Amino acid sequence: MALKDSLSGRRMDSFVQTSEGTATRVVTTFDDSSAGLVYSSGTTASVDDTAVALVEKTELNGKTGSWFVYNSGSQSLNLAMYAAYASGAVDWSATGEGAKVWDKVGSTISVAATETKHIPFNNRYRYVALVGYTDTGTPTTGVVSYLYASN
Repeated sequence: MALKDSLSGRRMDSFVQTSEGTATRVVTTFDDSSAGLVYSSGTTASVDDTAVALVEKTELNGKTGSWFVYNSGSQSLNLAMYAAYASGAVDWSATGEGAKVWDKVGSTISVAATETKHIPFNNRYRYVALVGYTDTGTPTTGVVSYLYASN
């Protein structure tokens, strides 16, 4: 289905036939740096009452985004977002140099056992990290975290 019958005017690849009729074809790709997508994930973790970075330092440079957290464990999980602006900031830590350059932003969010949580943020940060801990010494296992941010 061409709009014009000449080679320079052919736009066949821009359209697709569906059961609803002709539609414009849209292609999206995962982690397309030209679109400014930032993606970061944390490994499956066991989290107890000691704060641990679920997603380590991720460079955003002013992008807004969302956290997605899956808590398949048996304990509720507390989440805190941290931001840093210093050039070359070290990874987040509760003590030492990591505690000096990171500031907690927003409220502590709770994710119940076996639940998921979507946490959007609209403020613009240079670096972010997601930290988790439980209220008890009993660990919750199977915590997986993702960060998606774009322009």
